[in-house]
Amino acid sequence: MPIAQETPEVRERRIGFEQAGAKKKHSMPSDLAGMAAKRVGLAGLTFSTCYFIFEIVYQATRAAAVDHLALFFLLNSISGILSGLAIYWASRRWKAEPEFVVKLGLVFEVVSSFQIGVAEGALPFTDNLLIHGHSAIAMWIISFALLAPAPFRLALPAALIAAAMAPFGILVNVLLRGNPIPPFAVWAIWSAAPLLMAFIGTWVAQWIYKMGEELEAAREMGSYVLVEPVGHGGMGEVWKAKHRFLARDAAVKLIGKKFSSTPLQQKRFEREARVIARLESPHTVSIFDFGTTPNGELYFAMELIRGLNLDQLVKRFGPQPVGRVKNIWVGVLKSLDEAHRAGLTHRDVKPSNILLARLGLEHDFVKVVDFGLVKARGIEEQTQLTMEQTTVGTPAYMAPELAGGDEEKIDGRADLYALGCVTYFLLTGKTVFEGPSAMALILKHIQEPVVKPSERCELPINEDLEKLVMWCLEKDPASRPQNAGELLEKIEALEIEEWCSKEKARWWQTHLPSLA
Repeated sequence: MPIAQETPEVRERRIGFEQAGAKKKHSMPSDLAGMAAKRVGLAGLTFSTCYFIFEIVYQATRAAAVDHLALFFLLNSISGILSGLAIYWASRRWKAEPEFVVKLGLVFEVVSSFQIGVAEGALPFTDNLLIHGHSAIAMWIISFALLAPAPFRLALPAALIAAAMAPFGILVNVLLRGNPIPPFAVWAIWSAAPLLMAFIGTWVAQWIYKMGEELEAAREMGSYVLVEPVGHGGMGEVWKAKHRFLARDAAVKLIGKKFSSTPLQQKRFEREARVIARLESPHTVSIFDFGTTPNGELYFAMELIRGLNLDQLVKRFGPQPVGRVKNIWVGVLKSLDEAHRAGLTHRDVKPSNILLARLGLEHDFVKVVDFGLVKARGIEEQTQLTMEQTTVGTPAYMAPELAGGDEEKIDGRADLYALGCVTYFLLTGKTVFEGPSAMALILKHIQEPVVKPSERCELPINEDLEKLVMWCLEKDPASRPQNAGELLEKIEALEIEEWCSKEKARWWQTHLPSLA
């Protein structure tokens, strides 16, 4: 088959993608570049302040008569103050373009070094005083390498030109003010420290810049680029991410290496990720992609939920009305019902893993997230992503059989127990059991009877709803609802005033207007 000729339009688009990719490959993460730009602005402000103080001190200590040296220092101080203020203004003006600000910072490094060199060279050198210390330009160069690391092609020329300002400052004073020409030794010694710092500073800048590039590469997950962390848990971190080519945000969960260090664990992860991705309930968080990072961590790319979890809801707004609780329960059960039918047990149902979101025009939409501790049955073989011989779950919401570590008894009924604990928390603002340690909580789930929600809360609780909660909290799995579908039917049949669309929208508009 003949190869199709590349049209000018296609070639232009291809080159554009290549250039964008090359630029992305050799750049620091935007947040680190932003911090560098901010430091450049603060350096300019500090430089201006130092020159201003220097001029006040100098004017206060000099003789009353006006001399050429005083006028010379005054003009140099004014230029130093203005250049520092200019770079500070630029760092604020182009806040959204940090790499441009860093490049301006390199220009400021040269200009400010010239001003330092001219001020230092204003005092004449003599044979008796070969050199008065070392040029402050040397410290200024190494400081800039730390403040605003830049690529080698920019950092080295800027540092060398800045170093040259030390002898150039002497020359300016010789030519303009008639200072005596110092011996060659003075030129050499005065130039040595800034020149040495130029090379050391460039090396330091490249080391920092390279770490930034490596961090940027580590943040790239296939088609996703990590933006900022939004949460963390026992198995890894969750980051807000952006798709490279689609106008869509996502949440990327990184699975720690200890959970994915062997080929077997990676195989299990891949198998379970494929199973979870097949779940179609709108109340289950959608998985877009999964894979391995350059440093060997596994990751999920999921839909980014904008809202708040039930833990945040109760801690901020207290116990919830029964109509809203029923709405939440229905959403969670629809998600769990599908997962259980697919052979999946969540094993970590808790308030922080259930989110209320604004989805399109709908408010209070329930989303179940974090299937990281999922247990799969009947899928080629029984698998789990968790480590061997570990107890999984959260003690305050852990079913007795899960707390006891009896793997054979763990199925969807453990999730229904946890959901009963979550509903108890929504109704009362308190967990089912409280204890000084995780082990104390686990023992209470196994041994201690549950106090009814109505006995721990002043708000009225629907009697039929309370019975369903207590049904879920039975110690013996055989005494609980046997599946999520059975419980869902009971919940939907309850005669409770619904949490209607207008009430949902009104609540969000009042309490979360930025999301409503």
